[in-house]
Amino acid sequence: MWELLHHCRGVIIGDKLDRRNRIDSESIISEMTPGEANFARRLDHLLTKIHAPVYRHLTVEALRELAAIFQGNPDLQFDDYIALDVLIGHAVRIAWVEDRPDRVGQYEAQKGAAWSDFYGRSPKECAIYMSKALQFLVELAEAEAQAAEDTANVA
Repeated sequence: MWELLHHCRGVIIGDKLDRRNRIDSESIISEMTPGEANFARRLDHLLTKIHAPVYRHLTVEALRELAAIFQGNPDLQFDDYIALDVLIGHAVRIAWVEDRPDRVGQYEAQKGAAWSDFYGRSPKECAIYMSKALQFLVELAEAEAQAAEDTANVA
Protein backbone atom coordinates (compact mmCIF):
# COMPACT_ATOMS: atom_id res chain seq x y z
CA MET A 1 0.00 0.00 0.00
CA TRP A 2 2.84 2.39 0.83
CA GLU A 3 4.37 2.09 -2.64
CA LEU A 4 0.96 2.48 -4.22
CA LEU A 5 0.68 5.94 -2.68
CA HIS A 6 3.74 7.06 -4.64
CA HIS A 7 1.83 6.56 -7.91
CA CYS A 8 -1.42 8.43 -7.32
CA ARG A 9 -2.98 11.29 -5.40
CA GLY A 10 -4.40 8.79 -2.96
CA VAL A 11 -6.71 5.83 -2.50
CA ILE A 12 -10.38 5.78 -1.59
CA ILE A 13 -11.57 2.72 0.31
CA GLY A 14 -15.34 2.68 0.63
CA ASP A 15 -17.79 5.47 -0.17
CA LYS A 16 -15.97 7.82 -2.52
CA LEU A 17 -18.06 10.79 -1.37
CA ASP A 18 -16.95 10.43 2.25
CA ARG A 19 -13.64 12.27 2.65
CA ARG A 20 -12.82 10.15 5.69
CA ASN A 21 -12.41 7.18 3.35
CA ARG A 22 -9.51 8.80 1.52
CA ILE A 23 -5.89 8.04 2.13
CA ASP A 24 -4.14 11.13 0.82
CA SER A 25 -0.73 10.28 -0.61
CA GLU A 26 0.95 13.59 0.08
CA SER A 27 -0.03 13.84 3.72
CA ILE A 28 0.57 10.17 4.53
CA ILE A 29 3.99 10.06 2.85
CA SER A 30 5.10 13.33 4.47
CA GLU A 31 3.80 12.49 7.96
CA MET A 32 4.38 8.75 8.31
CA THR A 33 6.75 5.91 7.52
CA PRO A 34 5.77 2.64 5.81
CA GLY A 35 6.20 0.61 8.98
CA GLU A 36 4.47 3.08 11.27
CA ALA A 37 1.65 1.69 13.37
CA ASN A 38 -0.56 4.73 12.63
CA PHE A 39 -0.37 4.00 8.91
CA ALA A 40 -1.36 0.37 9.48
CA ARG A 41 -4.18 1.41 11.82
CA ARG A 42 -5.51 3.91 9.27
CA LEU A 43 -5.63 1.26 6.56
CA ASP A 44 -7.06 -1.35 8.91
CA HIS A 45 -9.75 1.10 10.06
CA LEU A 46 -10.93 1.69 6.49
CA LEU A 47 -10.92 -2.02 5.68
CA THR A 48 -12.86 -2.98 8.82
CA LYS A 49 -15.57 -0.45 7.89
CA ILE A 50 -16.39 -2.80 4.99
CA HIS A 51 -18.98 -5.04 6.61
CA ALA A 52 -19.13 -7.81 4.01
CA PRO A 53 -16.04 -10.05 4.44
CA VAL A 54 -16.12 -11.15 0.80
CA TYR A 55 -16.10 -7.54 -0.42
CA ARG A 56 -13.37 -6.64 2.07
CA HIS A 57 -11.33 -9.50 0.59
CA LEU A 58 -11.93 -8.16 -2.93
CA THR A 59 -10.72 -4.75 -1.77
CA VAL A 60 -7.51 -6.28 -0.44
CA GLU A 61 -7.10 -8.17 -3.73
CA ALA A 62 -7.53 -4.89 -5.63
CA LEU A 63 -4.83 -3.27 -3.49
CA ARG A 64 -2.48 -6.19 -4.12
CA GLU A 65 -3.04 -6.06 -7.86
CA LEU A 66 -2.52 -2.30 -7.98
CA ALA A 67 0.72 -2.70 -6.04
CA ALA A 68 1.87 -5.36 -8.51
CA ILE A 69 0.94 -3.17 -11.49
CA PHE A 70 2.87 -0.22 -10.09
CA GLN A 71 5.84 -2.38 -9.17
CA GLY A 72 5.99 -3.59 -12.77
CA ASN A 73 5.41 -0.09 -14.15
CA PRO A 74 7.37 2.26 -11.87
CA ASP A 75 6.80 5.29 -14.15
CA LEU A 76 3.01 4.89 -14.14
CA GLN A 77 1.40 7.87 -12.40
CA PHE A 78 -2.18 8.99 -11.76
CA ASP A 79 -3.07 12.61 -11.07
CA ASP A 80 -6.15 11.63 -9.12
CA TYR A 81 -7.38 9.31 -6.39
CA ILE A 82 -7.95 5.66 -7.14
CA ALA A 83 -11.46 4.76 -5.97
CA LEU A 84 -11.35 1.04 -5.22
CA ASP A 85 -15.15 0.66 -5.34
CA VAL A 86 -15.13 2.05 -8.89
CA LEU A 87 -12.24 -0.19 -9.93
CA ILE A 88 -13.88 -3.30 -8.47
CA GLY A 89 -17.25 -2.45 -10.00
CA HIS A 90 -15.70 -2.19 -13.45
CA ALA A 91 -13.79 -5.44 -12.90
CA VAL A 92 -17.07 -7.21 -12.12
CA ARG A 93 -18.76 -5.73 -15.20
CA ILE A 94 -15.87 -6.59 -17.52
CA ALA A 95 -15.73 -10.18 -16.24
CA TRP A 96 -19.49 -10.59 -16.70
CA VAL A 97 -19.49 -9.13 -20.22
CA GLU A 98 -16.45 -11.19 -21.31
CA ASP A 99 -18.04 -14.41 -20.04
CA ARG A 100 -21.47 -13.59 -21.50
CA PRO A 101 -21.05 -11.48 -24.65
CA ASP A 102 -24.61 -12.34 -25.62
CA ARG A 103 -25.86 -10.51 -22.49
CA VAL A 104 -23.88 -7.26 -22.81
CA GLY A 105 -26.98 -5.08 -22.70
CA GLN A 106 -28.41 -7.00 -19.74
CA TYR A 107 -25.65 -6.31 -17.22
CA GLU A 108 -27.67 -3.83 -15.13
CA ALA A 109 -30.56 -6.28 -14.81
CA GLN A 110 -28.18 -9.11 -13.88
CA LYS A 111 -25.80 -7.17 -11.67
CA GLY A 112 -26.50 -9.34 -8.61
CA ALA A 113 -25.62 -12.49 -10.54
CA ALA A 114 -22.50 -10.79 -11.91
CA TRP A 115 -21.29 -9.97 -8.39
CA SER A 116 -22.05 -13.47 -7.11
CA ASP A 117 -20.13 -14.90 -10.04
CA PHE A 118 -17.17 -12.59 -9.40
CA TYR A 119 -17.02 -13.52 -5.70
CA GLY A 120 -16.54 -17.14 -6.79
CA ARG A 121 -13.50 -16.39 -8.96
CA SER A 122 -9.97 -17.25 -7.98
CA PRO A 123 -7.66 -14.47 -6.73
CA LYS A 124 -5.71 -14.80 -9.98
CA GLU A 125 -8.84 -14.23 -12.08
CA CYS A 126 -9.86 -11.29 -9.89
CA ALA A 127 -6.40 -9.77 -10.37
CA ILE A 128 -6.69 -10.12 -14.14
CA TYR A 129 -10.03 -8.30 -14.15
CA MET A 130 -8.76 -5.62 -11.75
CA SER A 131 -5.96 -4.99 -14.24
CA LYS A 132 -8.42 -4.84 -17.13
CA ALA A 133 -10.62 -2.45 -15.17
CA LEU A 134 -7.67 -0.15 -14.48
CA GLN A 135 -6.79 -0.17 -18.17
CA PHE A 136 -10.41 0.62 -19.05
CA LEU A 137 -10.48 3.55 -16.61
CA VAL A 138 -7.17 4.92 -17.91
CA GLU A 139 -8.42 4.75 -21.50
CA LEU A 140 -11.71 6.36 -20.49
CA ALA A 141 -9.88 9.22 -18.75
CA GLU A 142 -7.63 9.71 -21.78
CA ALA A 143 -10.64 9.81 -24.11
CA GLU A 144 -12.40 12.34 -21.88
CA ALA A 145 -9.27 14.50 -21.73
CA GLN A 146 -8.95 14.37 -25.51
CA ALA A 147 -12.62 15.30 -25.95
CA ALA A 148 -12.21 18.24 -23.57
CA GLU A 149 -9.11 19.38 -25.46
CA ASP A 150 -10.93 19.09 -28.79
CA THR A 151 -13.82 21.12 -27.41
CA ALA A 152 -11.44 23.80 -26.11
CA ASN A 153 -9.70 23.98 -29.49
CA VAL A 154 -13.02 24.51 -31.27
CA ALA A 155 -13.97 27.35 -28.92
